[in-house]
Formats: sequence, C-alpha cells, structure tokens
Amino acid sequence: MSFTLPSGRIEDLDTPDAHITLIRSQWREFAAFAWKKYSSDGRGAVVIDLRNAEKSSGDLHVPTFYVANGSERLSARGGWPNAEIEDVIKEYDPKLDVVFLVLRLDGDVFHYNASDEPPPPEASEQSRSRKKKPRRSS
Repeated sequence: MSFTLPSGRIEDLDTPDAHITLIRSQWREFAAFAWKKYSSDGRGAVVIDLRNAEKSSGDLHVPTFYVANGSERLSARGGWPNAEIEDVIKEYDPKLDVVFLVLRLDGDVFHYNASDEPPPPEASEQSRSRKKKPRRSS
C-alpha cells in the first residue's frame, strides 16, 4: 500500500501533529489495510515510510507497508525498534486499534496505537463492498 497526497513538502509531514492528521485523514484505508494484513499475516504494524517519500508530478507519494510479528520482513529490519513497540504489538486489540510506525526523516521512529471509526474489521468490509459494486457508465 502507498498513498499520494497533494503537493507539499515531505518535511511538513514529519511532526507528531502531522502524523496524527495523516492517520485521521487516511483512517478508513489504513484500518482496512491493517485488518486485511492482520487476518493473513498476524499481529503487526502499518509502517509509514517518510524516509522514502517522493515527489512526482506535483504529488507526494508515501510508501506504506505492513510488518507482521515474527515475519521475515521484521527479521530483515532487525526486529522491532525497541521493547516498548514490541509490547504494543503484543497487546493491541486488532479489532479496534491499528499500530503505526512512522519512519522519520531524522532516523527516529515514532509509534501510535490509534483507534477511530469505523473499526478495522468494518473498514475492511466497507472497502470490499465498495470494490464489488459495479460502476455505472453514462
């Protein structure tokens, strides 16, 4: 998964307030994605990779992916960034919450355990329903 935002500076996304705004503005997509990946891969986190964000054609493209606990992808990353994040991954409720890791431009990693409406299973179901509806031609 990745997402594209209207033109802006990558640096403007790299603050705690901007992280929260981004998570809220993309909640339905993030929650649906997280539930789908949790259902297939197990507990984990949605990673928002600001370090590899790119600007093209006036838009900002931000890579986003899921890392599951115990996965090869997690091993390749050297494990969770710290024990606190590891504990959050073990304890969050995937029916209500999504854990986000934001890879910041300065090399730091921020994490958020977020909840919003609709909860992840419902967001996933709504996403599937939208994709199944045939489009009408005019």
